[in-house]
Amino acid sequence: MNDLTLLIVDDDEMHCEMVSDMLEGEYKVHTATTSEDTEALFEEHKPDLILLDINMPGKNGIDLCRELKKNDHEFSVIFVSGHNSLEERLKAYDAGGDDFVPKPFEMKELFAKVHAVGQYQLGKRSLKDQEAFSRTMAFQSMAEASQYGYVLQFFKNSMQADSLADVAKHFFEMMGNLNLVTSLQFHGKEIHSFDQLNGECSPIELNIFELLRGVGRLYDFDNRTILNDSHVSFLIKNMPVDDEVNYGRLRDVTAVIIEGLEAKYLDLERENALKGLLSQIQTIIDRLNTEISSHEGKMASQINNILLEIRGSFHELDLTLEQEEYFSKVIEKGLHDIDTDQNSLAGVQNALKVLAAQILHTVN
Repeated sequence: MNDLTLLIVDDDEMHCEMVSDMLEGEYKVHTATTSEDTEALFEEHKPDLILLDINMPGKNGIDLCRELKKNDHEFSVIFVSGHNSLEERLKAYDAGGDDFVPKPFEMKELFAKVHAVGQYQLGKRSLKDQEAFSRTMAFQSMAEASQYGYVLQFFKNSMQADSLADVAKHFFEMMGNLNLVTSLQFHGKEIHSFDQLNGECSPIELNIFELLRGVGRLYDFDNRTILNDSHVSFLIKNMPVDDEVNYGRLRDVTAVIIEGLEAKYLDLERENALKGLLSQIQTIIDRLNTEISSHEGKMASQINNILLEIRGSFHELDLTLEQEEYFSKVIEKGLHDIDTDQNSLAGVQNALKVLAAQILHTVN
């Protein structure tokens, strides 16, 4: 027995009983002998098939079919008539009939006709179900694509963020587009907390973050969900737990978001550490420049004093002209070597300055 409902309409009660006995093993069968009963049973049971006699007293089958079809076109009608003429068949077709059985008929013929139209009705129902399923899947796919679009935009914006406050701002923009209300906390060396609506988290929310930080990646309580990573947690305050499809999709989306937040936090930590090292390098370079400049001044003064003393003592040493020239050349060579070393040191200074500038440019 299939789940199709059949309504047999004929003013002959014996005919209704006979046809009903034949078909009740295959269908959920109801019978009516008047148009009033037909309309009442139609409203109550919403039959899939109607076996409808045309020649009814009062309202005939053609008019009755037209009236029933005004508000519901999902059922099928097999007309039964003692007038097997082209005009009668055209009237039946024009009224919305799906098949026509002339009287008198054999039960095998009627059974075959009802079975064929029943299969036709099942096919329409299946097609309708498939269409509804496809439409639902299309809407779900569009919603999912839209949600991941917001997530991708958040990742794009967060790449340009240079502080946790900027990351939080872009995070709350995305969660607002997802119709979610959230709080966010970064818990590394220092704790930084943000709330989507109030700016700052309430004391009880701070306590919830602390208590639920170690419960795992995702934890649901009532209509709230908290997601945790090593240095980041966020609390969703209006998770749609009653909408199974949307809830499951948001669980997948938020799992991606928490990983992105963790990666951005680590990136900012590395950037801040690199900036700290750069500051130390710059301090060392500045100190080195000062020391070198001071050393160069002292060295130049000492060399000039030594040179004056040596040249002033030539006449006391009673040196020959050749000896004086020899010592002068030795002194000049020493001065030249000192200048060369100082130039090399200046080159190292410039190289350190260029390196510091390159690191600064990379960080910023």
